[in-house]
Amino acid sequence: MENNSKKAIIELSENKITLVILETKEPCFYNVIDTYSDNIVLAQEIINENLIRPVVIKDVMKILKSYRKICDNLGIVNITMFAPNYFSKARNIKSLTEEIYNTCGFAINILSPEEQLKSLFCGAVNCTDLTKGVFLHIGEYETYIVQFNRRNILNSILLPFGTYPLAKMQEEGDKNEANKYLEDFAAQIKEIPFINDKDPETQYLTNGALFLNLGVLARKATRYPLELANNYVVTKETFDNVYNLVTNLDLDKTKKLKGISEGSADKFVAGLQLANIFMNSQEVSQFSISEEGLRDGYMNFYIMPEVFDRPLSEMFVYSLENINAFFKVPNSNNEKVYELAINVFKQLKVIHKLPRNYIKPLRIAAYMYDCGKRICYNNYVKNSFPIILNSKIKGVSQKDLLLAAFACTFQELDNFNLTEWVKYSSIVTEDDLDAIKKIGIIIKLAAALDSTKSSVIQDLSCDILGDSIIMKTIVEKDASFEIAEAMKVNSSFKKVFVKFIEVI
Repeated sequence: MENNSKKAIIELSENKITLVILETKEPCFYNVIDTYSDNIVLAQEIINENLIRPVVIKDVMKILKSYRKICDNLGIVNITMFAPNYFSKARNIKSLTEEIYNTCGFAINILSPEEQLKSLFCGAVNCTDLTKGVFLHIGEYETYIVQFNRRNILNSILLPFGTYPLAKMQEEGDKNEANKYLEDFAAQIKEIPFINDKDPETQYLTNGALFLNLGVLARKATRYPLELANNYVVTKETFDNVYNLVTNLDLDKTKKLKGISEGSADKFVAGLQLANIFMNSQEVSQFSISEEGLRDGYMNFYIMPEVFDRPLSEMFVYSLENINAFFKVPNSNNEKVYELAINVFKQLKVIHKLPRNYIKPLRIAAYMYDCGKRICYNNYVKNSFPIILNSKIKGVSQKDLLLAAFACTFQELDNFNLTEWVKYSSIVTEDDLDAIKKIGIIIKLAAALDSTKSSVIQDLSCDILGDSIIMKTIVEKDASFEIAEAMKVNSSFKKVFVKFIEVI
């Protein structure tokens, strides 16, 4: 029997308090189902006097009491609360944590620098398919740099440079101090051996508010057709364009830029200055932005420690299976469709001539070909497109996600919208169009071969004979229905592959 349960995580950060409600599904999956967030300035309290004032503590308690009430109303008893290491600097943090526990029942875990770095990195790397490279996080008070290989940390360093101190110097008009701050940052970057003695093909990964805001401006500047934040790739040229635009504006105009909140505009400018030093020193040609960060990494370790004791090597597969768990679709069903689809893909390589880089879109399409049925059965092929694009499949590029979405719509030739395809011409190519046509029909055929979702077809082999492809099935029991359904794909298959199929 499937066991569903709700859990809650509360994050006490420098500028806000956030409550995240999660639904976990055995054996090892979870999804965020709701969030609550309240702005409250805490870091400034600590930086000024290493003390959180009683009036601010009163506001904190008011928010946490409301979160306690939400959790109680939802019947949630499994609640954890954490705060970044920065809070350890507050002289009265112990009395605050005791008051929170005695009043609300929340025990706070103040992260150690090592825990914070691990969570930041894990949150970022578990969203991407990068296996080797350098991770950069520029926060309000510190900068984390990590060298990783096989998705595990090799070397790391924490530098005491962040957006808030620099922004404050610039706001107060102390140009000399601000320039020295930037010079010191550049000098320390040059002294880090593990990033300066790197492979020239090194890939770069970033996360955090600074880079997410940068991504918004970069997509707007390049008229990027997708609104997706995760795994968005910023070229150095685009970064330079945004940097030059923002640093040449006065602060009031920066505040009006779409994607930049009024309260963070000064820190955004300061962050770009720090990022620019890093990018130039490392001769970075492009970098990927991860949508997830500290809270997401911490959630991984907290919710499923048996799964996330370290960054997942197969986050892509885990993510697909997690989505199936969310939709209450047995993974065995979609895994069988993928098994049949990849079998056909490999055996017909001499005909379709598609390279291996199309296997990820094929797998996504196999797992999610019928996800549109969760909205409306009659239009499920069409409905699948936005679901796939917005389903937060991790470990995959935005282009592969887009190709998978189009491949699913191509299951029905008459429903394929070429005008819609043209909208994404800055991302996809003519070769991609040919590929998704072929992938779409392969998925349609594979789904037909498992139309009863009983896996009666164990395996198949393909023989190419002139204008025909003979598909010989290996069955466990009667598969006449599946074979009949597969033969209905013949007309569509012929249009794309210029060959008939015969399934026996």
